[in-house]
Amino acid sequence: MNRIILFFVSTLLIQLTHSVHAQESNQVLSLDDFYQMVVNNHPVARQALLLNQRGELVIQQAKGQFDPKLSSSYNSKEYNGKDYYNLWNSYLEMPTLLNVDFKAGYERNSGTYLNPEHNVPTDGLYYAGISVPLGQGLIHNPRKINLQKSRYEEQQYMNESVLVLNNLLYDANHAFWWWYEFHQKYVVVQNNLTLMRNRFEAIKESVANGENAAVDSLETLIQVQKWQNLHRDAQMQLQNSTLYMNNYIWSDSLEIDMFEPKYTTQNTLLDFVALEEQILASHPNLKKLTLKNEILELDRKLSVEQIKPVLDVNYNFLLHQQDNEYDTYFNNNYKLGFQFEFPILVRKERAKLQSTKLKIQENELMIDEKTRQTLNKVRQSYNKVLTLNQMIAQQEEILANYQRLLVAEQIKFNNGESSVFLLNSRENKKLESELKLIELRAKYGKSIGELKWSAGILHQEIQDLTL
Repeated sequence: MNRIILFFVSTLLIQLTHSVHAQESNQVLSLDDFYQMVVNNHPVARQALLLNQRGELVIQQAKGQFDPKLSSSYNSKEYNGKDYYNLWNSYLEMPTLLNVDFKAGYERNSGTYLNPEHNVPTDGLYYAGISVPLGQGLIHNPRKINLQKSRYEEQQYMNESVLVLNNLLYDANHAFWWWYEFHQKYVVVQNNLTLMRNRFEAIKESVANGENAAVDSLETLIQVQKWQNLHRDAQMQLQNSTLYMNNYIWSDSLEIDMFEPKYTTQNTLLDFVALEEQILASHPNLKKLTLKNEILELDRKLSVEQIKPVLDVNYNFLLHQQDNEYDTYFNNNYKLGFQFEFPILVRKERAKLQSTKLKIQENELMIDEKTRQTLNKVRQSYNKVLTLNQMIAQQEEILANYQRLLVAEQIKFNNGESSVFLLNSRENKKLESELKLIELRAKYGKSIGELKWSAGILHQEIQDLTL
């Protein structure tokens, strides 16, 4: 009996020293550090950065519509030894945001059979002018609309980048807490298996000396066998969770085996009212639909503009090198023209406008539906966090009470008032409670990640780390 008492004291010391040794042998990996590894190395995180760059290129492409354009054309015909014509026209055209185009150029033509409208002085003719839409395109025009669209499309790419990061960190969060759960369970099971083996050897020796009944040795052997199976299962789960964690490391110099998880989640709750306001203002899924609505609104404005008649006016004054009287440029030497176009029934334009309005209504209904779904999803996640927070606090009390029962049972056993069966039973309950607490903490960590993911703010974890 004295040997068994000595065993209980020694096993407690072994457990404490094993825990300290485990903390010193491996580096500690927190969830924030893991997030940083994922964002720095994971291909999907790099794809998110590429989406931001694509958004910048969309605006650059739209601005290209307003780039000045230099053009030159030359046409010549010679037949049967005769020079029919030589036409050369070079000009610089400058489009503007207001859909007013400026144009300046030089024209030089010659030939025996030159069309009279192409007659110019021998040394050529300079011209400069302007083109103004007075009807369709005066207020809204495709170039202006496309530039405005590009700004919303850039925000769409940035928003898509946020969605990609949110989903990546959500998966990484689950991987971390899965690994945390089975790592901690493995440590507990391994420690307990060591204790059970030592206890079995001590009791077996006591049975051989006649201090304990043979059934005590059998009882302890069953416990050893039971925890051996639990150890195999915990080892397999740890291996699988480690492999899953490696999906998010993407670094040749880092291995998950080098680390042990750190429980950093504090049992502090987010302000649900502030969270709800943030969801309505900037949730990526809602913002995606809102940006789509803004683009559809631009399409609607363009459709309204296209119902108007086309009335384009252009004016060019002509300049010869030998001309000195500038007023003659405007009074006599000029080219003036206008273009008018208007479909009588306007069926195509009216149908396009009505179709755009219907798309806007459909999208607004989708926004209402998505808003309700998102808010309810966040409420569900918030309720889960609240419940798990309470369960963890209760489970910590349960574990403390089981620990007290185990200590009391050990005292009774030392006094010869208990049995190995009751002692094992108390110890099993305490260990089951400890494993349950690990499981609840892992669920709580996952639920916090799920809450932030459903609220669309999980990507802010990285922004907070980089500040």
